[in-house]
Amino acid sequence: MTNENLTAEILLNGTGISILDAIRLVLNILDARLNSSRSTPIEFCHRVIETGKRYILTKEMGFCKGLSLYIESKKHLRKESLSDIKYLSSRLLKVCSNFKNRNFSEFSVSDCESWLNRTFSTPSQFNKGRTMLHGLFEFAMRREWCGRNPIKLIERRKVIEKEIKPLSLADTNRIIEISQSPKYKDYLAAVALLIYAGIRPREVYRLKWSDIDLRESAIKVRSQCSKTGGVRQVEICQALKRILKSLNTKADSRICAPNWPHAWKAIRDKAGFKGRWIQDVLRHTYASYHAKYFRDLPRLQLNMGHRNQNLLRSRYINMGGITRQTAKKFALRQRLWNGGKKRGQRERKMFYNA
Repeated sequence: MTNENLTAEILLNGTGISILDAIRLVLNILDARLNSSRSTPIEFCHRVIETGKRYILTKEMGFCKGLSLYIESKKHLRKESLSDIKYLSSRLLKVCSNFKNRNFSEFSVSDCESWLNRTFSTPSQFNKGRTMLHGLFEFAMRREWCGRNPIKLIERRKVIEKEIKPLSLADTNRIIEISQSPKYKDYLAAVALLIYAGIRPREVYRLKWSDIDLRESAIKVRSQCSKTGGVRQVEICQALKRILKSLNTKADSRICAPNWPHAWKAIRDKAGFKGRWIQDVLRHTYASYHAKYFRDLPRLQLNMGHRNQNLLRSRYINMGGITRQTAKKFALRQRLWNGGKKRGQRERKMFYNA
């Protein structure tokens, strides 16, 4: 036996491939080599092997491994957004654990639609799961793990929004009074922003005291804080200004004190909303009172951060049972004004200036 044959046996030992098998594989590869090829036989074999390896890596990417790479690529997102992706994907994999090792190229439209239906029971949850999977398969397509995005052919579910009734003055006053107690005073500013400025809960969580300008009566919701990524200013009404002025603040600190989520739930429960709190009800409350008093939807639209007035008209504004006098009391909180000449101008000024 020659030295080359001996070396070949040593290299192939344990692979299950004999020298004869190896020769046959090489000859099969060389069958595809054109006579006009400028590559040497060994160079051509190397190219075919590298091409095959790349194909396997792209076409045989397992779902679980691809998901990990997708989450890694999203580390630049806000903490809440990244948590949503992890939460939705974990729910999907819990329902169909056998999908973990399936390749992206193996998923069909019916597979994905059935998967979503089994995992999410409500239309809104279904749509959130669909959005997450859509982004994941787009990521997979860009890396050539699959030839198409099956989620594109799955229709979003129609969400029928229930009417959200704004809180009464008694309700909002009770929440504020509980927040003013020594136990919860550190959370008073955040609660007041939810009630009197209609800022989204996650936006309030990201705000700092440096974003509040009491002199200009404005709150700057930076792009890093905004849900939509845009920048907007929200006017500060008199009730909110008096609360914010009474607090000791540090410009570089967050408005929400530590343990905010638990404290906010405790405040709601103590105010009588245990087990019956409706998400975004305070944003609806703010919009309804503001619209009733000012009758100025463009102005409200700017404060709310909406692209147009359609959402305000269709979902947010519910002025049933709210009088203009009630709207005054909401913004001034127990401090009313008298009538007289140029009443409208004076009332508008007092609504937003302490």
